[in-house]
Amino acid sequence: MQHGSGAPYLIVAPVGAPMPVVLSSPHSGQCYPEALVAQARLTPEQLRALEDGPVDELLARGCASGATLIAATYPRALVDLNREACEQDPDSLADPASLSGLRATVKARAGLGVVPTRLLGEPIYEGRLGAAELERRLEEAYRPYHAELAALAADRRRRFGLSLVLDCHSMPTLPPAIRGERPIDVALGDRYGRSCHPALVEAAERLLAGAGLRVARNRPYAGGHITELHGRPGHGSHALQLELRRQLFMDERTHARNGGFGAVQQLLGELTRTLSQALLDLGAARCPRQQPLGPARALSSA
Repeated sequence: MQHGSGAPYLIVAPVGAPMPVVLSSPHSGQCYPEALVAQARLTPEQLRALEDGPVDELLARGCASGATLIAATYPRALVDLNREACEQDPDSLADPASLSGLRATVKARAGLGVVPTRLLGEPIYEGRLGAAELERRLEEAYRPYHAELAALAADRRRRFGLSLVLDCHSMPTLPPAIRGERPIDVALGDRYGRSCHPALVEAAERLLAGAGLRVARNRPYAGGHITELHGRPGHGSHALQLELRRQLFMDERTHARNGGFGAVQQLLGELTRTLSQALLDLGAARCPRQQPLGPARALSSA
């Protein structure tokens, strides 16, 4: 997909009747603002190591199945949409005292906070960023994405009584924990059962494993900020993180598509249809007298 400059996200509307699934691709943005390029000591080519590759394009078939896609325009190097807004090491800023409530998590201390400052151990910038720069990125890129994602999910709950945010990422090929095992192809993260009804996770696992992929739950990734934010199953708000092994669809070094791209794209279309139907079945079980489900009161995604 071509990402235009200026807008912090791209929306791909569903083809035909909408379904209760919202697809999120927060790390596929490739529009590097001139200000970022000027500030960084690393080149955009080097900073692409933070990207997920063309995950947004993989999800296109899902929109043909009734899902709506929201994809980041700006790269993760500018702002990481899968971190809390306060998740930043104060030591990474020139004037941290001007901001309150910063959380120096393990990832933030490693330079991978809401605004990344290190990449593979190398500093991204010559010096420390100002607090005003962090706030500007939050205001221009971070908050609009999250507001739109929340609105899309709330709309699905109004229409169907429940929603699913499928937050999609890619991961490097990781060495297996046991010698001789295949590497994990797909990691499904549901925050250890807290963010998503088990029937939805089981439906996803059956389909993906049936396609010959090695699927793991909550390892090596259990779901990030987006999954935690939108995972309120008791309120009809479900969230599931999907991590795809990059070698399945692209060259891990160059991010160029490989021969598996089309097959993975088709599989994700099938996954979206499967999850949509599982979600409708789940809603019908909750409200057996409503066929189909009628409008429901909008619920907060937080």
